[in-house]
Amino acid sequence: MGRKTVIILTLFAMVICSAALVALAQGDAADVITINKAQAKKPPVVFPHKVHAEANDCTVCHHNAKGKDDAGSCFECHGKDPSAPDPSSASAKDNPFHNLCRGCHKEQGKGPNKCGDCHKG
Repeated sequence: MGRKTVIILTLFAMVICSAALVALAQGDAADVITINKAQAKKPPVVFPHKVHAEANDCTVCHHNAKGKDDAGSCFECHGKDPSAPDPSSASAKDNPFHNLCRGCHKEQGKGPNKCGDCHKG
């Protein structure tokens, strides 16, 4: 392999690695998240995470996060920390997901607001 080929391949590899690092640094949101913690009571929720992440700052839902790189799963606290209600055991009225999601949907005048709109199955 000639010197010119090695230089071109090295530059190409550097571009690919740079693009991958940029994507990782941006913390690309998962397209869809299935929330199945309450499946004993209701069917799982297929949540369009990427759509919500593109329209909102991560801290709107991940209220303890300091930024999008710090936004972990809701269940890192909810259901483990006594001060964070467990959505799977909370009543529909006290469920933190219901309150946050439905509250936002009602405020914006769009999005699902009935049980069967999210819990399909």
